[in-house]
Amino acid sequence: MDRRPEHTASSAETPHRFEGGVRSLELAEVLEAKILQGSMAVGESLPAERDMMILYNVSRTTVREALRILGAKGLIEVRRGRRGGSYVQAPNGESISRSLDLFIQGHDIRFSDLLAVREAIEPMAAAQAAQQRTDEDIARHYEILDQADHTIADITRFSQLNIDWHMAVVRASHNPLFLSFMTSISSALFLATEREEFDPEIRSIVARAHRRITDAIAEGDVDAARRRMTRHVTSYGERLDPTRSQTSRILR
Repeated sequence: MDRRPEHTASSAETPHRFEGGVRSLELAEVLEAKILQGSMAVGESLPAERDMMILYNVSRTTVREALRILGAKGLIEVRRGRRGGSYVQAPNGESISRSLDLFIQGHDIRFSDLLAVREAIEPMAAAQAAQQRTDEDIARHYEILDQADHTIADITRFSQLNIDWHMAVVRASHNPLFLSFMTSISSALFLATEREEFDPEIRSIVARAHRRITDAIAEGDVDAARRRMTRHVTSYGERLDPTRSQTSRILR
């Protein structure tokens, strides 16, 4: 008879036992780590509730709440019927971005490191966008640029449109890994662009740089898109982070 794989308390794995019980969030974090690290494969069933109670020394209520948390994150699906249970499913882009965001917050990542990640990703994303962009992608880019041109004096609105444009470029690459990484650091970058040194003159220069990069993407010019984005994000990062070299301009 075909039966789904089961985990039991006698499993060879060494469980993480919580002395004196544990909050459901802590159990969810342990199970999430196993899923993201590949210890639990996509399609594999989690242990039965009773087995997890024994494995982790927790109550049934704690187990059920932990499973609810994992389900809300899109890491497991609950199936009903004879083959029912909780099964690992592939993390979607939203869950990956959320995990990266929590990692960034929990490890107090330096702003200079976020900028370095951006400088590594965005030029390649722009190059790939020049190859993969659709007409709808390009229309969205120019729509954002037109709005930005009319909001130079409004730092909050321009800052949001600035992030919207960068994310639109990444989306146009149609690379889900680029999108997950950039989504996870976009909040920190947005806060940085609201700083006083991001003055109207700099915003005007940024807007022109965005338009030149968009033109290269629209024309399908891979080399120009990558080169212009590299110049932009590198010089832009130097403006935002005072610990870095101030010798470059926004545009060269």
